[in-house]
Amino acid sequence: MYSLLIAVAVGGNLAVCYIILSSRKMRGMITNLFLLNLAFSDVVKAVICNPFTFVANLILMYWPFGAFMCPLVTYIQVVAVFFSAFTLVVMSLDRYVAVMYPLKPKLTKKQARYLIVLVWILAFIVPVPTAIMSKISFSNLTYHPSAKGQCLEVWDPPSRKYIYSIVVMLLQYFLPLLVLVYTNCRIGYVVWIKKTPGEAEEERDQRLAASKRRLIKMIIIVVTIYAVCWLPLHVVTLIGDQDPTIFDSDYMVYLWMCFHWLAMSHSCYNPFVYFWINPHFREGIKKLFFICKFQNTKKSDYKMARYSDCNSFQMTDVNIYKYEGPEKLTYH
Repeated sequence: MYSLLIAVAVGGNLAVCYIILSSRKMRGMITNLFLLNLAFSDVVKAVICNPFTFVANLILMYWPFGAFMCPLVTYIQVVAVFFSAFTLVVMSLDRYVAVMYPLKPKLTKKQARYLIVLVWILAFIVPVPTAIMSKISFSNLTYHPSAKGQCLEVWDPPSRKYIYSIVVMLLQYFLPLLVLVYTNCRIGYVVWIKKTPGEAEEERDQRLAASKRRLIKMIIIVVTIYAVCWLPLHVVTLIGDQDPTIFDSDYMVYLWMCFHWLAMSHSCYNPFVYFWINPHFREGIKKLFFICKFQNTKKSDYKMARYSDCNSFQMTDVNIYKYEGPEKLTYH
């Protein structure tokens, strides 16, 4: 399941990056700058979060990657998760301002880049305690060379871990979700029920109605996917921080892995949402498939040409060695 998750997340988000970067029109849209960075963070999550967690927690049941990689991998994982959450918030606020205040100046590319840099800075700063507290922990009371430890956050006293988990849950889940729900509900109300400020009556045509329906779908899908994917993992993590002994049960370990898989699968769904809702992405993915098919066709034609050349060369050899007269060629 993790292999499928990694393949879909990496493939889908790299396709999003290619579609945006290969089109001048797509690159010129502010929202697509955020989508590009969101896709990049989802690729990082798929490549960094999933393989290490899968190998260490589900296959080997210990951390085999060394003491240096323990805090580094854990830190990068949390950074990528925070960056995704903060980027969703910035995108939602940008849409909110654009819809609620259409007469105000739009966000410029330069301002969008500053916001992206700010989001990266916040994403790197907030999880610093994770990097500091993550280390290889041994279940044995006395360490010996054959001991196999796990990469965990070791807090003293343990109650601080619970407090930190609550802070992480607020910053990465509840506050972003609150912003997403509020802004998108307001957007949905304005574009679906109420006339947008500054909008003329004659502009309410079928094209606008179709745009409204797409936007409402996007609102429901984005908020629902985010809420469903991340809530179970946060709940189990908080329960485990209060009572770490629950993870002595194999059942709880596998349950945590299932919830972790669900949370990480959030990286897979965004590309499908874009391709379904946004016609520009649909056109981009069609072009991408056409390019891949064209390249495969060229390779196939090249192989056939090489094969024909080889056959022609062999026939030429036969002609040379079976020459029986100035005007007679035979093939035996």
